[in-house]
Amino acid sequence: MTHNPLEAAAAREIPYAFQYAVPDEFVRLPDPTASNGWREALAKLIPDADEQQLASAIDQLRATLPGLSAGGEETVALTALCLGTEDVDGDERLSMGLLAVTVKPSGHRDRLLAAEGIYRAKEHKLFARERDLKELDFALGKGIQGRQDMLLAAKLPSGPGIMSTSLRLLTLPARFAAETGIADVASTGETVRPTLPTALLQLIVPAPRDYCVYVTISTPSVFLLDSYCGRLAQIGRTFTFDVPKEATP
Repeated sequence: MTHNPLEAAAAREIPYAFQYAVPDEFVRLPDPTASNGWREALAKLIPDADEQQLASAIDQLRATLPGLSAGGEETVALTALCLGTEDVDGDERLSMGLLAVTVKPSGHRDRLLAAEGIYRAKEHKLFARERDLKELDFALGKGIQGRQDMLLAAKLPSGPGIMSTSLRLLTLPARFAAETGIADVASTGETVRPTLPTALLQLIVPAPRDYCVYVTISTPSVFLLDSYCGRLAQIGRTFTFDVPKEATP
């Protein structure tokens, strides 16, 4: 599916305009505050679910999505979900990924300068305490890789980009663990919240104006990391920017 957030941006007086295509396996989710569209979206993703299961899934997603726009200056252009199965060494494994496309001001109109700043900031955040780093040198990207993180300065058809992948253990919220019955009880009687391996993939694309587009995929399907990296790269290759013409005197 192809998206052009120009009209929505104009309505919010946000000066950005870009287009991109998302793989068909991602189903667009409604705004968390919307009352319509949720059942239809989840029914596409979980066609065998009954009404109670759909209602539960809708409640959990609507509670999670507002956190994507935390930070005040961030504008959410799209949230979409991929849910299905993929072949892994002959076995069908669950494939689930949450996609968010967001926009933040960058303060730079020089795209290379913005990309360099973002790359150095991420490099410090991800690898400040690591010493044994592997250099990466690909035809369309150069960067470094550590134990759990990878960072690339990439060449996209639309210009420079920064791509990163991180593997982490996510501690599930207490409410979610209790509602799903997956929380354990320690010998002290305390509820132990389980952890879940997750992968966070992100592509940051500086625009010709003073903003950046962030494409983020979160997935617990860490065994499908290469597959989701391919999806992220596919989205990056479709980016195009509409640059507003400068006013002539």
